[in-house]
Amino acid sequence: MNREFIINILFLVLINLLIKPAFIFGIDLTVQNRIGADYGLYFALLNLTYIFQIVNDFGIQGFNNRYISRHPQLLPKYFPNLLAIKGLLGILYVALTLLVAWGLLGYGRRELPLLLILLLNSILVQMVLFLRSNVSGLGHYRLDSFLSSLDKLLMFATCGILLWANPFPAIPFTIETFALAQTLALLLTVLIVFRLLRWKAEFPIRPSWAKNWRAGRPVVLFLLRKSYPYALVVLLMFAYTRLDGVLLERLLPDGKTHAEVYAGAYRLLDACNMLGFMFASLLLPMFARLLKDPAHTGVRSLASLSFSLLWTGSITLAAAVYFAREDLLHLMMPGRASPYRWDTLGLLIWAFVPVSMTNIFSTLLTAQERLRDMNRFFLIGIVLNVTLNLFLIPTYQAFGAAAATVATQSFVAFGMLWLCKRFFHFHPSRAWMFRTAGFAVFVPAADYLVFNSIQADWKIRFGLALLAGLFGGFLFGLLRVRKAAVFLKM
Repeated sequence: MNREFIINILFLVLINLLIKPAFIFGIDLTVQNRIGADYGLYFALLNLTYIFQIVNDFGIQGFNNRYISRHPQLLPKYFPNLLAIKGLLGILYVALTLLVAWGLLGYGRRELPLLLILLLNSILVQMVLFLRSNVSGLGHYRLDSFLSSLDKLLMFATCGILLWANPFPAIPFTIETFALAQTLALLLTVLIVFRLLRWKAEFPIRPSWAKNWRAGRPVVLFLLRKSYPYALVVLLMFAYTRLDGVLLERLLPDGKTHAEVYAGAYRLLDACNMLGFMFASLLLPMFARLLKDPAHTGVRSLASLSFSLLWTGSITLAAAVYFAREDLLHLMMPGRASPYRWDTLGLLIWAFVPVSMTNIFSTLLTAQERLRDMNRFFLIGIVLNVTLNLFLIPTYQAFGAAAATVATQSFVAFGMLWLCKRFFHFHPSRAWMFRTAGFAVFVPAADYLVFNSIQADWKIRFGLALLAGLFGGFLFGLLRVRKAAVFLKM
């Protein structure tokens, strides 16, 4: 399983490094620079759509991925019922979010049409993830790796046409047209993924309860009961990771401006987080299969391998971005970079390290259905995040929101690590803990010397900082020559 994991994560990283950064920095950043403060409103409303994902998804993706990985023969039985349930939940999700936005948060005619488009996009994103969970559950990991970037590839086409070759010059480019271009790309993605899934497996479309509700009700209730714990995980995770953008926009008089500053920093964090999200999507079905072994030997081996890779990668990338933050923002936002922006980025980027750890350990806990234990930490994380944001945002604006995010993500990551140590009997040696901590000290120190002692273009120093992280990974034994040889053979 380790070999399969390495092959697929390399394939996944290659695809995502080609496509997703092109969208994030080529399309999304261009839109922010062109539109300005309205992008802050877009960012806040986008975060609001994440908070109510419990209704949109209800844990169906996580439940389906785990169960289809263990029992592929259940796909024809589960798929039509889950598909119909997702359609009903999508309607409820839109109604609930619009009601909260209008009744509680005070959004009006200017914001609600944009919010409605983003809600539709969210439904389509969840549909793509649901379809992909069946593809990966059937063991087609490489196909799933390719599909993970299909939506961004299509968005690059639809949004790029509007930005650089607008066929409708009479229609001005606004944040609403940007959102609608994403809608078209997501709709095409749903159709393509659905067709590929039908090619890989035969299954009915009509749910078992379409003609006879009484006969199908037990199946529906069973699926909802099994999905509910996963739904709570989705709600709590999105709540403590997405509230900051909404609170920034609502708490401050010029909230759109500060939310736009935070969005600029969050874009780089999101770009880095692609690595952690890719690991999580690939690890869940693999962990689910390995957990059939009661000794958990394969689980510990795969968890150790993924931790070493992500710990090395996250600290290396976060440190390099931190020391190059000013130059990066001047490159990304010519004429708009300021100490306020790069200080916010410099602090927020360190959230990448605990988020990466959470992606590994929460995925392992999800695979074993330790959801109640996880939810306790997520709930505390929400309380901590809201408290810190309410205290810090009025004084420190976006920088305060960044501090709240780093503190919350660190708390949750330690919580997930403690749960895995408890349930899977992880007993790292003192030598291993020393090497892990030593690497975390070595990389920022090496980067400090690179950026303050070497007189060269910042891009060269940034590259040297990445090489310092790679060297440190081998020096402290987190990356081994034997594993590098396996990489080269592949």
